[in-house]
Formats: sequence, C-alpha cells, structure tokens
Amino acid sequence: MKPLSVVLIFLILIIPLVLMNDTRAELQLSNQEMYKRYSDDFQSAVDDAGGYLARLEKQPTTTAVHYGRERQLQLDQDVLSVFYSNLAMKFGLENNQSAINNLKIHIPALVMFGYNGYTLVTLDDTASYSGDKELTPVNWPERPYYYKLRNGNLLYFTLDDHARVYDTGSNEFYEGEYAALTAETNLDPLTSIDRFREVRQSTITSLVEKDLATAINRHLELVRRMGLSVQFTLPRGLHEQSIQDTGIMAFIQGYPLPGGELLDAYSLGSGAVMQRKGLVGTRNAAGRHIAYGESCLPAGATVIESLFDPEEAVRKGYFIEDCSVYIH
Repeated sequence: MKPLSVVLIFLILIIPLVLMNDTRAELQLSNQEMYKRYSDDFQSAVDDAGGYLARLEKQPTTTAVHYGRERQLQLDQDVLSVFYSNLAMKFGLENNQSAINNLKIHIPALVMFGYNGYTLVTLDDTASYSGDKELTPVNWPERPYYYKLRNGNLLYFTLDDHARVYDTGSNEFYEGEYAALTAETNLDPLTSIDRFREVRQSTITSLVEKDLATAINRHLELVRRMGLSVQFTLPRGLHEQSIQDTGIMAFIQGYPLPGGELLDAYSLGSGAVMQRKGLVGTRNAAGRHIAYGESCLPAGATVIESLFDPEEAVRKGYFIEDCSVYIH
C-alpha cells in the first residue's frame, strides 16, 4: 500500500473521532454551564424571598404592630408567592401551571426562619376550579427554637442572644439577654455565652433536620399518589449551617434540565439579622419604674422585665429614660 493511501485511511478514521470528542466536550461544557445557571437562578430566587421575609419580619419591630395569626399566615403566603413566581420566571415557566407543578414536585419542603421560630412549608394536592389537581403550599405551625435545660426548664432561643426561660416548677417566665437570664435563673449546662450560642445553633439545625425528615416522607407519599417516582434525601451539610438571620432555606432534587442533567441544589437565603432592641424595665431605690435602652442600663439597676418597645413600656407605667445610642 502506498504511503499516501495509509495517510488517507488514517485521516478518514481519526477525523470523525476527533470531531466526536470535540462535540462531546462541547456538549459537556454546555450542560455544565446550564447546570450552573439553573443552580444560580435557584439560589437567587431563595435570596430574593429571604430578603423579602426579613423585611416583613422587621415590620413589627419598626412599627410596633404585632400581627395576629391570620395576618402572619397571609404574610407567609406572600413570601411563598414571591419565591415560586420568581423561580418560575427565572426558569422560563411563566403561565405554565403544569410546568410549575412539576417544578414544585422537586421542592419537597421550604423552611422560613423567623426571629422566634421557624415555619415548615410542604405541599398538598387539592382540586382546582377546573377539577385538575393543583399543588398548594401548606404552612405548618411555627416551631419555636426550644431547648430543655438540665433542671427540666424550657429555654426558648431567638436568632440573637435574647432568650426566654419557662420555669416548670413556678410556672413563670424569665426573659432577657443571656447575662440577665443567668442572674435570674439556672441555665446549666449553658454556662458561658459561647456555649449558649453553640447550643442555639445545634438546637435549631437538629429541630429543622427532624421536621424535614418527616416532611420528605410526607412528600414521597404525595408523589406516589400522583403516580410518579422521585427520590428525595435530606440535604447534605444541614447540621453545619449557622442560622443567624431571618430567611428561607430550600432545596430542589432531581429536577430535569433541558440538557438531560438532573438539578440538585440546596440554598439558604437570608436578609439582615433582626436584632430586637427592646427596653429594660427597672425599679430604682425610690420605687420609681424606669425603662432604659439596653445599651444605657445603669450599673446595679434592679431589673424587672424586658419590654418590646416604648409603647409597651408606657402602657405598663414606666418612665422612659432617653439614650442617644438606643436604636429601634
């Protein structure tokens, strides 16, 4: 065989292989870029909803308006509407209810973190006006961030160092910052502020993890009723999260992308930390009741209680001592 013929045969064999490998590499790169785009869009939708929730959570503090349960449910629904609508828009599913339902199927639960506790959100299949099945979000009752102390008393955490203790023996509540609580009641084994914060984080994540496991099993039953087969597991690294802000946690599993990839993403979107800056009710030596901002509490003052805002202080008969660094 002539050398030229050998070269031609070699080129005939090798060129399709090179082109095939190039095409496969380009397809793989395209799928990776698509996966990243959808993953980023999911994170962005969670961030937007988390920021919206943080603003709503802060309203009772800035306006001194305490929402009733029905009003709070409506606010929660507003947050969910922002999340689902935003995600549908980013995924290009606007006005396609069937595609939106398919998207929801792959999001078995969401967690909305508030200042005093969290709300778990799952899905129910209900009949729409047209008779078709529609997936609607259902809010579970708010779960407080609670922890049982060694003496049997219950400690209710918040997202900052403010907490509340229920004394099961005397049927009394103690409320305030960590330092004030340790002066009033026994917090063993939380013998330092660092230990207090460490247990607060582990308590929140363990409670969420337990509820999510229940929610996933419930969602699997829903999926089976719809004649589908989708597997879900707890998101990895949940126990390593540091929950310090109001916000939303969501995860999506097995969502089919246009390139054939299955999207698995886990996101935690938060707004600014809502530090509650209340007033401290005190009584001086003359028996006068005075409410101070926490940052200007006089040394040795006899603390009576923590107050939510100036309106509550005035209503209870306290004189408010102005403080230049007090922040609402």
